[in-house]
Amino acid sequence: MNLHTQWMTVMLMLMSGLALGLVFDSYRVVAGQFKFPRWTLPVFDLLYWLAATVFVFQMLVKGNQGELRFYVVLGLAAGAWLYAVFLSRITIAIMKWLVTALKAVWRFAMRCVHVLIVLPLKAILTGGKALTFFFISSAMFLLKIVLQCLRPLWLLIAWLFRPLVMPLWNRFGMTERCKSTWRGMISAGKRISAWPISVCRQMRRFLDLFRRKR
Repeated sequence: MNLHTQWMTVMLMLMSGLALGLVFDSYRVVAGQFKFPRWTLPVFDLLYWLAATVFVFQMLVKGNQGELRFYVVLGLAAGAWLYAVFLSRITIAIMKWLVTALKAVWRFAMRCVHVLIVLPLKAILTGGKALTFFFISSAMFLLKIVLQCLRPLWLLIAWLFRPLVMPLWNRFGMTERCKSTWRGMISAGKRISAWPISVCRQMRRFLDLFRRKR
């Protein structure tokens, strides 16, 4: 192995030490700022050292075909020491600033989503619920008025045609059929009137879940 190859390997190990220090400080700042759970830290540490081992081995293969010599360890240690002395504080400060800026951008984006999407959806749901209740109440009120207005006419018609209709009516069991049909109509009306309320509740639960996750 000639001198040029040895110096090239030392420089590669020096740069590898600098890179490992940079990545380690960046990972440490990100984990601290985003408050990773404690149980995840050993996992990330293991992944970091595995990746660092693979990276250093690749650099060593490029430098001297993977031969482990004393100057390899010396160059790697020198790179890590230079980074710790001259670049560590700068890297930590820059990473903290980047994380703070990223958090600010994320909060702004979530605020925009809340103002432009969540609040209009809540307003639409509230308005839709109010309109649904208004239309249903109005329809029921008008129906009652119409039925009250038609009641005298219905009583007169029933009194006139009762002698002719009642025998056939009783023979075919129309009373029970009408009662059953009326109960079915009432049940269907209740289900239809309850559907918008159910939809509003589901959407409200979704919005509450979205806010809790945010």
